[in-house]
Amino acid sequence: MSEMSIHRLKPHPKNPEYYADLDGDKYEELRRSIEAHGIRDPLKVLPDGTIIAGHQRWRIAKELGLERVPVVIYDIPEQEAEYLLIADNEERRGEDHDPMRKARRAKFLAEYWGIRRGGARKGVSGHERAKGQFVPLKSIEDIGEQIGEDVRTTKRLLKLNDLIPELQALVSSGKLGTTAAEQLAYLSPETQRALYAALGDEIAARTVAETKELRKRLEEAEKQDRETVKLQQELAILRERGRDEDRERIAELESEIRRLQNRPVERVEVIPDAVRREIEDWKRRAVETDQERQALEEKYESLKVVLQQHQERIERLRAENARLKEGAELAQRRETSTTQTVDPEWHRIEHEQESFHELMQAYRTLHKVVSAAADFIFVSDEEAEAFIQKLMREYPQKAETWQSEALVLRQAATAMERLANSLERQYTTLRLVKS
Repeated sequence: MSEMSIHRLKPHPKNPEYYADLDGDKYEELRRSIEAHGIRDPLKVLPDGTIIAGHQRWRIAKELGLERVPVVIYDIPEQEAEYLLIADNEERRGEDHDPMRKARRAKFLAEYWGIRRGGARKGVSGHERAKGQFVPLKSIEDIGEQIGEDVRTTKRLLKLNDLIPELQALVSSGKLGTTAAEQLAYLSPETQRALYAALGDEIAARTVAETKELRKRLEEAEKQDRETVKLQQELAILRERGRDEDRERIAELESEIRRLQNRPVERVEVIPDAVRREIEDWKRRAVETDQERQALEEKYESLKVVLQQHQERIERLRAENARLKEGAELAQRRETSTTQTVDPEWHRIEHEQESFHELMQAYRTLHKVVSAAADFIFVSDEEAEAFIQKLMREYPQKAETWQSEALVLRQAATAMERLANSLERQYTTLRLVKS
């Protein structure tokens, strides 16, 4: 291992055809690793500085301002370098979202290993042949294993290499699926170009079933045109000879040519009429499909408006529901608060009412006692006074006590009567509040 100036290095010319640059999390992860620890895995390069493996490390090194990077120099032929480019990067890059890049890698491996379409063969590369090395038997399965696909997908990818560049671009962009693209790849390049010239990118809008039907009809048209051309060539030769014995054959050829030309299957010429007519049919279908699409879009927009109205109504109902729910909760809180406030007050009123009745009962009892005492002792104030004076004269020691007790008893009776009147008014007021 040695080091090389980063300015001497250059990317392999086939790298963009086979691989895309890393981006996103994978690129950031590799960048952080190199920034922290440097380039621990050296780049593989040719003596002239062409990178075989390590394009992303070289790209990051330039961004980080590194002047020199570790390298391992491989002095090998161009084909071997291209194989190493694929073999090394296939392990590092992982998933590839562009079917055409994978198709190109599969094509190179098939050529490198000498695998013919649909089978396998023993073969040696130029470098290995020069060394007299034996290469084990390789097959489609080996290619699939190398690019991470099954046999069926690998065969489809290999066929995609027969597409014209314009259709390959549609596949790379994801507009044209690989299954439909495979059907188009069976058409001749001239037919593909005529088809693309008429439909452009709209060709990618066809379904797989439509593409299969188109391929079938165009292949029939191409076969018919080949037969027609063959018969026309034979007819031209016979006419040029001008022999009488050829007249019957000339008539047969002319009849057969007219039959082929009048068949409903479209003819394919250098600018194929079959393709042109098929394209017109496709255009008509495209117009109808577009009209249906526009109608659906209009219906969709109308439904969007209705949906928006419904959503607005739902939002209003939700707001109203929230408002009512909040009002219900507030009313419930008020009811609870009122219950909590009124119940103690009502209990207090009931307690006071019971106390009032007890006091009234006591008052009535006391009033009876007082009245009886007054009726018995104090018939009138004058008589009571005279009776007291008499008692004071006859019983001077007890008279003062009796006089004080009588006065207190009359004062208590008066106070009880006032209290009874006050409690009766308060009771009446509370009954009104309660009702």
